[in-house]
Amino acid sequence: MLFQLPSFLIFFISVLIIIRWCPDRWNKFILILCSIIFYAFWNTHYIGILVFYMIIGSMACYLLRYSIKRQIVFWIIVILLPLIFFKYTNFILQSLGIDYRLHTGLPLGISFITFTLISLVVDRSHAIEKKTSWLDIALYISFFPHLIAGPILRSHQLIPQLKCIKVTKDSIIYNIPLFAVGMIKKVLIADQLASYIDPIFLAPQNYHTYDLVIAAVGFTIQIYCDFSAYSDMAIATAGMLGIRFPENFHSPYLAYSLTETWKRWHMTLSFWLRDYVFIPLVRYCRNSLRYLPIFLTMLISGLWHGASWNFVLWGGIQGGIMMFESYIGYAKLINRYPYLKPISIALNFFLWSTLLILFRCSSISVATDYYHQLFYINEFQIDSMHWEVISLSLITLLLHNIDRVNEIRHYFSKVTPVLIVPIASIVILGCAMVAAQRPESFYYFDF
Repeated sequence: MLFQLPSFLIFFISVLIIIRWCPDRWNKFILILCSIIFYAFWNTHYIGILVFYMIIGSMACYLLRYSIKRQIVFWIIVILLPLIFFKYTNFILQSLGIDYRLHTGLPLGISFITFTLISLVVDRSHAIEKKTSWLDIALYISFFPHLIAGPILRSHQLIPQLKCIKVTKDSIIYNIPLFAVGMIKKVLIADQLASYIDPIFLAPQNYHTYDLVIAAVGFTIQIYCDFSAYSDMAIATAGMLGIRFPENFHSPYLAYSLTETWKRWHMTLSFWLRDYVFIPLVRYCRNSLRYLPIFLTMLISGLWHGASWNFVLWGGIQGGIMMFESYIGYAKLINRYPYLKPISIALNFFLWSTLLILFRCSSISVATDYYHQLFYINEFQIDSMHWEVISLSLITLLLHNIDRVNEIRHYFSKVTPVLIVPIASIVILGCAMVAAQRPESFYYFDF
């Protein structure tokens, strides 16, 4: 069930009521059961995958208590096997020129679940106190607010909080405006932009330059509003249950470089890649290949986003640019000359938007058509649909500096609950009614 639909609101209100009135000792059992129901709503056939991860996580953490470090590689391979099978088998077969395809769907959220479980196994292997109950492990893996598209949590961020699960009036008042903001970004901005953008990216050769420019900028805004909306709603739902999630976005379009962008965009993934990929690569390469870990990390990031060569190329180009930024000391240069920062932010937004074309297109050949047509300059003609995309994009960018979880909570906390709760509730219900007319999945559900 999608966060923005009435079905989820009914489900979540039911969860809040049950947790509020049941004894605390039942909280973990209830949330595990609710998380399984939440996941089963998408496809009951994949419940086995979720249960498999719960069992593997419990077994790995139990055996790693006996400190056999060689087990870590084994458990990571076991954890990666379902992801490789479901997500990358056809990509590997196609790359090898084998004319055979598996007709299996991609289990929802499998990439996020895999990364969550890998961090659990690695962190538990290094923890001084390795004992963790199977209930905590099962709930850590399946907790429905972050199950499908993150934020990607670490065991030390969530597991200690599981004993503090509680629904209170204050937690609901504190988080309901954040959920409402997420609904606005998803339903009234991202989904509206998608209706204009999707046909253009499907067949870019049929459109003019001005269509392609506006679609590229529109998609840059759409993907941010779509994914940050999910993160906002995930953080808010967890917050209403007494659980604090880390922030996932920090005004990324105010970054002055790609390196800085990735410190602000999908931060839980960026920090995961830093800790579990980049730092080990740095230790391995040492000083002989100083900048190679940056490139390899971004290459892996590209492949994680999708099993297609356009994602690999997208990650590789970003890795190359970030290597160059590191080599010339770009961050120090910008900090030394602050007047260059506005220009750098604008150039970085242009670069990010241009590269997102490769990310959004279904293949390298479609992306090539898009770039070719994009730079084939012809007369600009802006119609009403263009103005809608431009208006939504400008509104998002103008408010971008305050579109952060702590800022949103801070501003709304100054408004009396008697006013803010009814208004936020009306916004949520209104957006849910709009979304129910044409349900749109979250963009990152495909990853």
